[in-house]
Amino acid sequence: ETDFRLGGHKAAAIAMVLERASIYLVSDMEPDFVRQIFMTPFHSVQKALDQAFQVMGSGAGVIVMPYGGSTLPCVTA
Repeated sequence: ETDFRLGGHKAAAIAMVLERASIYLVSDMEPDFVRQIFMTPFHSVQKALDQAFQVMGSGAGVIVMPYGGSTLPCVTA
């Protein structure tokens, strides 16, 4: 998708998440572009999950957000 624009509010939200977590983006977007917006690109959910568990361990907590661009999660302690 060549007309993708990352709005300021989403950029700020992503920056806050990146302070505590990694973001793996499963998308058809160009991998270089995904890296430019500080996410790790994947073309399949399974590959993203495999990498997450390899990096964080098999007991790691993972959040899957099918409509991540339209979702605002609320995490409470």
